[in-house]
Formats: sequence, structure tokens, C-alpha cells
Amino acid sequence: MGQAIAALVEEPSQNTRLAAANDALVIVAGVDARADGSTLQFPLYSALDDVREAIDVVIDFTRPQALTRLLAFAHDRHAALVLATTGYDESDMMRISAASKDIAIFRSANFSVGVYMLTELARRAALTLSGCDVEITETHHRTKLDAPSGTALALARAIEEANAEPLIPRYGRAPNEPPRQRGELGIHAIRGGTAAGDHSVFFLMDGETIELTHRAHSRDVFARGALRAAQWLAPKPPGLYGMNDMLDTPRRR
Repeated sequence: MGQAIAALVEEPSQNTRLAAANDALVIVAGVDARADGSTLQFPLYSALDDVREAIDVVIDFTRPQALTRLLAFAHDRHAALVLATTGYDESDMMRISAASKDIAIFRSANFSVGVYMLTELARRAALTLSGCDVEITETHHRTKLDAPSGTALALARAIEEANAEPLIPRYGRAPNEPPRQRGELGIHAIRGGTAAGDHSVFFLMDGETIELTHRAHSRDVFARGALRAAQWLAPKPPGLYGMNDMLDTPRRR
């Protein structure tokens, strides 16, 4: 993801589009624990504490284990923070919320605008079709660590919030298990190849099915969304922001 972000920022047409609302983006430093001294357009450090450049925003595509140091670093440097990492647990989310009182934080399970619209459509369908059977599937590359994906879990939360009745998550299905029960929300993870990320939500009724699907053709969509979020977030006051804030989408019930 770091390479995808760097390639987009260095692409003149991309930077022109991003500059329409503000100054063009400039990468002043990168951090990668496996940094090998390769020559880039900017310094690449192996540790966050080594960064000495002046920064406005930090974009994070790493692992939940990096959160504590990231929050402290952003606080110390008075920098905004774009969290594009998935797999945070409840205690992580509490720390993110607490830190947002002092710094601007943008967090999303997925930085694709298309996935955001998929979530909104699924929410609306759940409002209208409350009581039908709902299943979610997601497909990612073989090296993805968390399962189900953060996006699948975000879709499940949106559907649960909109549904008139409580839903019980069911992760996968195995032989000799009882048949589907009323109120189940099936969530299934597929891993293999180099898939960038496919998500589908099925609303299954008697005699008909509605399927909502989003497919990411490359990781550039996530890098482009993170860059857009960084530019949008930079001038914002402390607070916790998400895609609905940036896209100014009203929430109605």
C-alpha cells in the first residue's frame, strides 16, 4: 500500500486532481520495518521514531499492534492520523476515540468510495427488507491476516443497526451443523490468489434474491481513498471522522 500511495502522489494527473481542493500532496517520509536503504523520492525509515521531517498527516496501513506508538507519535507531532488498518478490537477503538479528543483521526474499515456506497445500499436494503435472510461473503489475497475482513464486519454492523430484529453473526458453516436459524447473519471469508478485495451482500427471500457486490480491481482504489482522506483531514480540528463525514452523507432512518 505504501508503494501504491507513493506512485499515485508522484503521478502528475493524480496530484492535480487532489490539489483541486487544497495544496498538492507531498510525501516527506515513509516508515517500513523492512526498510533496506532503497533509493526513493523520500527518506524511508525502519522505525517511526526515526522520522524527523515536518509532517501534517500520517497515513497508516500496517497492523493493530502499531496503534499505541502511532497515537503517541501523532500526538507528539501535532499531526492528523488516517487509520487504514483493520483488525482493531474494542480496547483499540476506545483508545482511538480517546486520542481523537486531542488530534484529528480519520478511521475507516475500507477507503474505497465504492465500498462506502455498498455499505449505504446494504443499510437501506436492510431497513426495507427487515426479517429476510442475509449473508455476506468476502474474498481477499492469500496473505491477508484478518478474517473476516474489516469491511465485511462493517457491512454486518450497518445491517444489524438497520434491522428491526437483533441478528446473530454466524462465521462460516461446517458439516453436521443445524440448518440456518431465524435471525442469523452469515459471514464468510475466502482467501487465495492476489484478489484485492471482493464483497457481496445477499438478501435472500422466498422466491427471490437481491445481491449487492463490489469488486476492487487493484489496491490503487484504497490508496486513492486514503490520500483523499489525508487531504480532507489535514485542516480539521481534533475529532474522530469517517467516510460519511468526508462524503457528507446524511444518515436517516
